[in-house]
Amino acid sequence: MDAAIKAEETPQPVRMRFTGEEPDLLRTLIVGTLLQIPTVGFYRFWLTTDVRRHLWSHSQIGDDPFEYTGRARDLLFGFLIALAVLVPVFVLTTIAAIELERLQAFASAPLIVVTYLLGYLAVYSARRYRVTRTVFRGVRFWMTGSAFAYLGRAVLWDLATLLTLGFLYPWRAAALERYKMRNTRYGALNGEFVARGATFLRRAGWIWLLLILALALIIVLAINESWVGLAAFAVPLVIAAPLLVPVFRAIELKWWLEGVRLGPVAAASDLRVRNVYWCYLKTFLMSMLYGMFGGLAATMIVALLFGIALGFTPFGDIELEAVPLFWQIAGGVVVALVYLVFIMGFDVIRRLYLDRGIWAVSVDSVTLTNAQALDEVVADEGDAAGGLGEGLLDALDMGGI
Repeated sequence: MDAAIKAEETPQPVRMRFTGEEPDLLRTLIVGTLLQIPTVGFYRFWLTTDVRRHLWSHSQIGDDPFEYTGRARDLLFGFLIALAVLVPVFVLTTIAAIELERLQAFASAPLIVVTYLLGYLAVYSARRYRVTRTVFRGVRFWMTGSAFAYLGRAVLWDLATLLTLGFLYPWRAAALERYKMRNTRYGALNGEFVARGATFLRRAGWIWLLLILALALIIVLAINESWVGLAAFAVPLVIAAPLLVPVFRAIELKWWLEGVRLGPVAAASDLRVRNVYWCYLKTFLMSMLYGMFGGLAATMIVALLFGIALGFTPFGDIELEAVPLFWQIAGGVVVALVYLVFIMGFDVIRRLYLDRGIWAVSVDSVTLTNAQALDEVVADEGDAAGGLGEGLLDALDMGGI
């Protein structure tokens, strides 16, 4: 009897689930992507916001969904401020590059260094924005810490990882995630990251070892000038290497999910490599099909429009040089728009099948223990961050979900 009562009182693990449907997001992506054309790309901030609202609102703990409260205008203003910061910085680095070129030094080095450093500042600041715009059960997440402190840690770990030919990457990943999670709060619950670099290495170390051995073999073949053997080995390696990317990402995602803590709330994940692999494979297959049929359709549309245009003008079968300038410009604009829409379709496929797909399988893989602690959380102090970090990421072309 006591055992039965105790079993009833023991909190049961709570499964997370993703309830979103692909067609719902597909409509959002198509409309939002097309609206970027008349708005010269500025509608992407509204599209990003709509995508995040879809992902957040369909990610649930039990029956309670998350809520994304970010606004597109925050991203827009952050982008404009970032441009105001970046333009003079890039002008100065360009001047420095010109001077270095005169000295026969690495002319592009200043720009690369500045972009590298700003990238880490943007990553931390953007994460702070997303965290502070995430609400669960009416309580907002918040975040402390310093983007510059994160930058310092990241640079030192990158240097150590480079010097060890990537061997320290698992410890680098653990250290940076630990800093981010220790500065993450949900109400009064403190975040923590408990996954260890050694665990990551045990799971994914064979990939690192395989690549190092392959690199060593390539160097040996090159030194011995065995060009036939080098080509016979290097070409298949280049083709096969991308196949390891989904495997590595699945291992890293599972390791990361299992390391996240919020107070006593702990996460476990049953994410499988095949789940992530399917997202990549589906993206590849849909891109191939779209490339074939979409490219054919775009070419046919262009040909049809040109045929109609020439058929309704008095030019007949004459050389292009004889066509008035207006029609030449109009035809060029039509061709550019049709193929721009075609190219933008690949981004829709990536967002739908890769970004959303990996988000969905990751959420569905998580089980939370001690989730009852979330019932007792009350709002705590913490300011909502601005969108400058998001703007920097966008300006540096490093943005994501």
